[in-house]
Amino acid sequence: MFPRVVIYSIKMIVKRCEETAELVGLSFGDGSLISRPKSNCLRFQLRGHLTEDKEHYDSHIIPLFNKEIMLPIFSRGVSVVKQKDFYGISLESSKVREIFEYLGIPVGVKEELFIPQWIKENERYFNGFLRGFFDTDGCVYCEKNYAMKNRKFHNQIRIRLTSVSENFLLSKGIKNIIQKHKSFTGKDGFIRQDSYNVKISGSLQVNKWFDLIGSKNPKHLTKY
Repeated sequence: MFPRVVIYSIKMIVKRCEETAELVGLSFGDGSLISRPKSNCLRFQLRGHLTEDKEHYDSHIIPLFNKEIMLPIFSRGVSVVKQKDFYGISLESSKVREIFEYLGIPVGVKEELFIPQWIKENERYFNGFLRGFFDTDGCVYCEKNYAMKNRKFHNQIRIRLTSVSENFLLSKGIKNIIQKHKSFTGKDGFIRQDSYNVKISGSLQVNKWFDLIGSKNPKHLTKY
């Protein structure tokens, strides 16, 4: 009598949860998912700045990706990539397509991005998604408050998120403005797509963001 063979699918191993929703947000920000034409593989890369983002990768992104994807599926850690001006992770496998299709991460050039329905339907998952997106394509900074007479100091804290898509930049009850920037051809000859900036201004609204959404990126937390 032959032993019973149990075949596990990706859906049984990879959980749809707040942590994997955050991975989707990270990917929508700084990730890329590219087909390899000579094989059935996809290559996934997530890259940040070599010095500014290294701590974020080492302390949070790499452990998170290993816990939710690498160890359950591949029984090993993700490959770390370090080059002249960026630091990140890379994964190439025939299993990548199934994993990321299940999570709702699109393949190819980022044009119009849509939040997967399983994330939109759950508030915690949606917060995780926004946190991941903010930690890769967002920033915290200060500007002068031009509504005040004393404009000497840059004392108004602000958050900005940038995306090629307008459809998923939702307010979550936090006051914001959306600015559209038209496509243009840069000095390097590459065409920059239309993009959208979401700006959140003032300590009250920024505090709401950090209370509701938060951040795992040390460069955002120290500025805040």
